[in-house]
Amino acid sequence: MKTDREKLETLKREYMETPIPPELEFAVRAPFLKKKKSRLPQQLLCLAASVCVLFVAALNLNPAFAAAAAQVPVIGSMARVLTFTEYHIESDSQLLNARVPEIDGTDFPDLEERINEEIQQKIDAGMAQAQERAAQEYDAYVATGGNPDEFIPVTITFDYEVKSCTDDILSFELQRFEVRASSFTELTYYNIDLNTGESITLEDLLGPDWKDKVNAVVNTAIDEHPEFYFAKDQGGFTGVSDSRRFYINEAGNPVVVFQKYEIAPGSSGVLEFEIPD
Repeated sequence: MKTDREKLETLKREYMETPIPPELEFAVRAPFLKKKKSRLPQQLLCLAASVCVLFVAALNLNPAFAAAAAQVPVIGSMARVLTFTEYHIESDSQLLNARVPEIDGTDFPDLEERINEEIQQKIDAGMAQAQERAAQEYDAYVATGGNPDEFIPVTITFDYEVKSCTDDILSFELQRFEVRASSFTELTYYNIDLNTGESITLEDLLGPDWKDKVNAVVNTAIDEHPEFYFAKDQGGFTGVSDSRRFYINEAGNPVVVFQKYEIAPGSSGVLEFEIPD
């Protein structure tokens, strides 16, 4: 029987020999939790932890695998966003998929630690809340006479997307989606100045009159198609707030984001407005 070290070396060689296509955007597909139509026993959780250890070890020992695991493009030769952990859980009440990102390779290890811990805590808390609600809905459905085999599991997804990645800026989006009778979306953005290690603000990008610039773009879009938006007296757009969500696109422009139902009916979805400098 092979030792753990030998198994790890075998894993390392396999990844080294695997060709990486140039168009690859995400290379990490490491599902380690999947069980159908039942609660997850402790043994599977232990197995998941073991696989996670092997995965992290492969990242550390194998530069080729680490490059494959990083989401392209890469900042210079160092800073990157990795899919550090991936979950797939299926039960009677839920279908859960989660990709947990982690940044590394910047010149600011404290920044990396703070953001990575914040992301992990956010996903852990959101996952626990979603799983509890899904279990409650399933139990209520069965308790009121519903056929367990006909219950439609709640779909819960945690994911991320890199919006722009340069020598100076890293901008990415953390996503949370839940689909049941209605859908729920939560988006969180991280915009990082890689020269200073500080978060980038709309004022940094647009200047002191940034609110006027954002308001002008959003109001112009609303004036062109008012039927797609709430009226101002019905909860519609009245001006941008200091905490407005945004990301930075590949052109270097901020894109302000309004989640479903913020300024328009749910049928309008998530709304985005690019703000030119």
